[in-house]
Amino acid sequence: MVAHAISMGLEIPLVPQADVDAVLRLRYSELIRGMAASGGSQAFMAYMAEGLGDLLDWDQAAAAYQRKNGSFFDSPAATAAAAIHSHNDRALDYLDSVVGEFGSAVPTVYPRSAYSRLRMVDTLEKMGISRSFLSEINTTLDMIYRSWLANDEEIMLDMATCAMAFRLLRLHGYDVSSDGLAQFSNESSFHGSIQGHLNDTEALLELLKASHVQITDDELVLESIGSWSSQLLKQQLCSGRISRHVDPAEVEHVLKFPFYSNVDRLEHRWNIEHFKKQNFQKLKSEYRTCDADEEIMSLAVDEFHSCQAAYQEELRCIERWVKEVRLDELDYARVMPLICLLPSASTMFPAELSEARIVAAKTNILATIVDDLFDVGESREEMENLVTLIEMWDAYERVGFFSERVEIVFRAVYDTSNDIAVRAAAVQNRNIIHHIAERSWLVRN
Repeated sequence: MVAHAISMGLEIPLVPQADVDAVLRLRYSELIRGMAASGGSQAFMAYMAEGLGDLLDWDQAAAAYQRKNGSFFDSPAATAAAAIHSHNDRALDYLDSVVGEFGSAVPTVYPRSAYSRLRMVDTLEKMGISRSFLSEINTTLDMIYRSWLANDEEIMLDMATCAMAFRLLRLHGYDVSSDGLAQFSNESSFHGSIQGHLNDTEALLELLKASHVQITDDELVLESIGSWSSQLLKQQLCSGRISRHVDPAEVEHVLKFPFYSNVDRLEHRWNIEHFKKQNFQKLKSEYRTCDADEEIMSLAVDEFHSCQAAYQEELRCIERWVKEVRLDELDYARVMPLICLLPSASTMFPAELSEARIVAAKTNILATIVDDLFDVGESREEMENLVTLIEMWDAYERVGFFSERVEIVFRAVYDTSNDIAVRAAAVQNRNIIHHIAERSWLVRN
């Protein structure tokens, strides 16, 4: 721009000519070095085209980097430079649309709504509060899915956006093929891009996360992406070259704990503890997704504490039940309310599944106690007696009890199963007690 001002006869006040000449020489040397370097450097030079003027081959740049909407990298500044120096009609059309949308003050990147919306969805899910925004999230993902099917350049040409869109769409059940990431399957795709020139950690991190949602063994694209992106991230960690706006702790966490190895509530807690202002870098511009950081943190903390309180109340409920059915009197058995509740709380964590968690925990406790009876039973008669009682079920009184502990075990199984059946009937409008008695207890034990 300095050179362009000079060519127009404008004077630059208060700046010695020697300094101006030094800046122009530096620009020229950087241009020569960039054009002789890798594809990533060349792409970056084209992206910074507003500072290059006539030194750039604009026709070649247009052929390589101009998008369907007429822009260069969705950058109004770079596109304006193209319009000035090459009289590119498509570039002018893009600029007209941007000015028509925003007036005299335009954003540094346009369009960019897809990335911002995806990032907000991802943040809400990572913080464990997405259930409060299901309608908005579904609307956003429906829009992203339509753009994905249409191969929208705003999504498909940006590494981080494309990877995040693929991951979130797949995790929400949308039919998306990993072929959409095929353009990033080789490491050279990163090194030959602007992101590679900038050593963009976020792009690598999103690609690695996307590779973690592989479904089938034949998704070689995801395997390849996961392999090279993880290696580059490890190199960045070792060399201390993590991008400024990315937390190194997050990189270490994702490398150590892939998506499929996480427990949701523990992951939510980790993200709450490491939550920072939602700044992000999009090439030469830095943004904040919104001004709701404090509200997001407050909602996340409240939700986490509320769930923990619910789990603790469920544990107390199960402990009371253990005493009510006299399981605590079985000195041979492993009665483990906390351990048996943990799997349910880990996998069925939403608040509305409280009853399901309690039922699952009770069933696990009973299964463990029955198993222990068969492992350490003092006599074969006890085991046969319990099997016969379960086979007879409602007619158990005809059989009788061989010992007190057999009676305790059977009555706990019988009474709890009937209670579960009554609760289920209120919801399902059908009787499932025979399913519980015949298919659960007889098959299992």
